Amino acid sequence: MPRQQLSDALQALHQELESAQEIAADDRQALLQAAKEIQEALSRSEDERERAEEETLGQRVSSLIEELETSHPRFAETLRSVSEALSNLGI
Repeated sequence: MPRQQLSDALQALHQELESAQEIAADDRQALLQAAKEIQEALSRSEDERERAEEETLGQRVSSLIEELETSHPRFAETLRSVSEALSNLGI
């Protein structure tokens, strides 16, 4: 179930990005990059995940949530769902 929850949250993020018009280009790029990294993390094996870099993907997503909290609360909420699903998967 957590993988499906994460997949649903990623799909929602992509849909919101497609319809958003008032988001800065650098914020849009950061969100797209986070979604790409999350998708890549899902396709890695557990051994590869254990060897992941020092700053975890979850930490980067949390930082992005903080950055977007005021300017784009809808994206921040969607990313919170993604972050929760990552945590449930141990990523």
